[in-house]
Amino acid sequence: MRELRDYAEGAVEKGALAVILVGSLARGDYTAFSDADITIIIEKTDERPMDRTVRYMEPKMSIDIDLRVYAIKEIRIMIEKRARTIEEIAKHGILLGGDERIIEEIRKIMKIKHLGSP
Repeated sequence: MRELRDYAEGAVEKGALAVILVGSLARGDYTAFSDADITIIIEKTDERPMDRTVRYMEPKMSIDIDLRVYAIKEIRIMIEKRARTIEEIAKHGILLGGDERIIEEIRKIMKIKHLGSP
C-alpha cells in the first residue's frame, strides 16, 4: 500500500485532484494475480482518454496498474448515469492521495440517489 500511496503523491504533483483505489484491492478480495485498479480525477482536459492516461503511467511499479483518468465534468455525467465506476468508488474506494472532499462528495451524492431510487 505504501508504494501505491507514493504513486498517488506523484500523481497529485502532476495535477491529479484525487487518486482512488477501487477493485479487488479496495474490496479486500484480491488474489496474487490482482492488479491495482486506480481512478484518477483531474480538473479538466481536452486530451483523449488514452493521452491523459499516459501522463500518469508508472512503469516501475511492482504491481500492475489498471488506470482510468476522468475529468470532473465526466465524473458528474457518470454520477447522473449511476455508472458502475462511480458506484465502486462510493462503496469501496480508498483515497490514496489528493482531496478527500471529492470522494466524500461522490459518496454523499450516490447515497442520496440510492435513497431516492424506486
